[in-house]
Amino acid sequence: MTKMNIVILILLLRSRARNYHSTLQGLSQTVGLGELIEDEDEGESNQHQEQDLKQAQRPADPSGSNSPLLYHHDSLSSSSFPPGAPKAAGEPYTRALIAGRLTTENTTWLDTYLPTDPTLTPFIYVVNDQTAPLHTPRNKGHEAMVYLTYILDQYDSLTLPDINIFMHPHSIAWHNPELLNHDATEALKRLSSERVMRHGYMNLRCHWDPGCPERIHPGTSYRDNLKREEIALAGAWAEMFPDDPIPSVVAAPCCAQFAVSRDRIRSIPKAHYARYRDWLLRTKETDWISGRVFEYLWHKIFTGQDTLCPDTRSCYCDGYGVCFSTPETFELWFDNHHWWRKAIKELEVWEERARTIDGVSRDYKKIEGMRLDVPVPGRNWELKREIDERFQLLARVRVEALRNGTDPEVRARVAGRLWGVGEGY
Repeated sequence: MTKMNIVILILLLRSRARNYHSTLQGLSQTVGLGELIEDEDEGESNQHQEQDLKQAQRPADPSGSNSPLLYHHDSLSSSSFPPGAPKAAGEPYTRALIAGRLTTENTTWLDTYLPTDPTLTPFIYVVNDQTAPLHTPRNKGHEAMVYLTYILDQYDSLTLPDINIFMHPHSIAWHNPELLNHDATEALKRLSSERVMRHGYMNLRCHWDPGCPERIHPGTSYRDNLKREEIALAGAWAEMFPDDPIPSVVAAPCCAQFAVSRDRIRSIPKAHYARYRDWLLRTKETDWISGRVFEYLWHKIFTGQDTLCPDTRSCYCDGYGVCFSTPETFELWFDNHHWWRKAIKELEVWEERARTIDGVSRDYKKIEGMRLDVPVPGRNWELKREIDERFQLLARVRVEALRNGTDPEVRARVAGRLWGVGEGY
């Protein structure tokens, strides 16, 4: 791990002990989603904790054994479309990056990254400039309008790429893969084209929270201010999927970033995409709500399933080549990660109290009558030692997971699929 990666990792995770969204929400995130979770209060924090508990109680991943069975939530059979076939090992894939931005938005990271990836063709739509070479009919629905416009523009193109990656235009964002330091460039470099080809569709977010296992209940009549898209989704569903009953639960990991194969895009009639975009143009729902509605429809569009919550460990391993050898090792990494963040937060509180004491210690009159919360002497050194030890453990285990991910047989085993000698990923 380079020194720069370590610095980025520390900066991103310093304040995540209680609520890990807060640090990255301060970054520029103007087009799309999912980047702007509502202002979070204790109610949403409790909801996330309940989701974490449900995820911890999910069925054990059988891939540590010799079982050829696919883990239920990661199965190709969880799509109503037939599985795709990857190319022969070593054969290249054509890829496209689709994103939208405002004229004022800084996307210079793409100018730096794109020359290093000759397989990737950018399609960057400017949503508020009708004179731009690539633009949308209206700036509405956040990233949904961009994604649907690209599909309609390119559907009949002879050069529609093998792999189409739909992302927000931000280099660092909380909803990017956590084990890749929340870095979009790492996700682009490591994303497995073979997995996208097999599944047809892959959500770029591996973690369930927020979104799984059952975040959205379209039939509810209760307006939840933390999920304001919930009621709107029922009406949208009825218009966009008139032959499918409105489900009691819709679930998938947030946040409207995913990859789709060319075959999967074309297996859906072009008229369907036109109908989806027409709803977006006509709806009286706000720009923000209409975009959030689509955030929980992409998996329905591209897999036909109401709920799609892939196994997190398999997603990281087969999707990005970060392969923990056992489910226990995977859980242990995140347990240590949690306590590492908690120790960082506790140290920040200790140091803040120490600064307060130091600031008033020179003014005895100011001290009189004050009730100061005195930090426990020596606790700061204990915390610094714990932070360092846990960080070293996290880095060591992550490096091992990356090394495991270079072995296609390991990736197949963790994903629960059969693999033959000479096959690629």
